[in-house]
Amino acid sequence: MPLEDLQNDTISITWHIDDVLNVRPELTKDQARSVLRNLDHNHDANIGINWDVIACVARLMFPENES
Repeated sequence: MPLEDLQNDTISITWHIDDVLNVRPELTKDQARSVLRNLDHNHDANIGINWDVIACVARLMFPENES
């Protein structure tokens, strides 16, 4: 398949560690990267990745301290 066809026939949605940090600003950059890697490898394709999913995965991986 020519590269031009591939580019026209696919999309890519990009999330950045800053998106994770917007939801959980107390996380480190390394923790935010871990959340992104987890989302990339384990997300449900029927739901996708969205703000709620990011928050849920971050909370599961790095529980918030209850004060």
